[in-house]
Amino acid sequence: MLWKKRNSNGCKAPNHIMPGLPRHLLCVLFVLLVGCAREVSVDQKFVDLFVELRVIDMTYGKDSPMGRLVRQDALKAAGYTREKFLAKTDDILNDERQWVPFQKAVNARLDSLLAPPPETAVNADTSAAKKPPVNVSPSRKVMPQMPAHKGGVR
Repeated sequence: MLWKKRNSNGCKAPNHIMPGLPRHLLCVLFVLLVGCAREVSVDQKFVDLFVELRVIDMTYGKDSPMGRLVRQDALKAAGYTREKFLAKTDDILNDERQWVPFQKAVNARLDSLLAPPPETAVNADTSAAKKPPVNVSPSRKVMPQMPAHKGGVR
């Protein structure tokens, strides 16, 4: 492409080159932002330990000697000391890129603990066989939800 001379001091770029430059810069910025915005992977073993320690605190209390022993056993089984656990927790809490994925993982773990176990086909068949169908027809004489002056509970 030929450059048009503006005057003897400099050159002027053709009009069709400049409109593409901002578009290219936006593409580069977009790639950089998307690359930097990805969430950090979460250590699932640490999430499990964190939830287990919270459950231990809720079960035994924070100050009970039995709770302290159970917490120490849980930390030892996971390969952490109290200091390492607190340091890793502080690192996660102080870095918002780690905090959000960690909190999501903790919530997912708590939801999995609180969710009722799924019924298998064997359990569903045996529970249906044990429970006879219940056909209850309400009595017209006494209706417990009605006040006594309208023929309800007396």
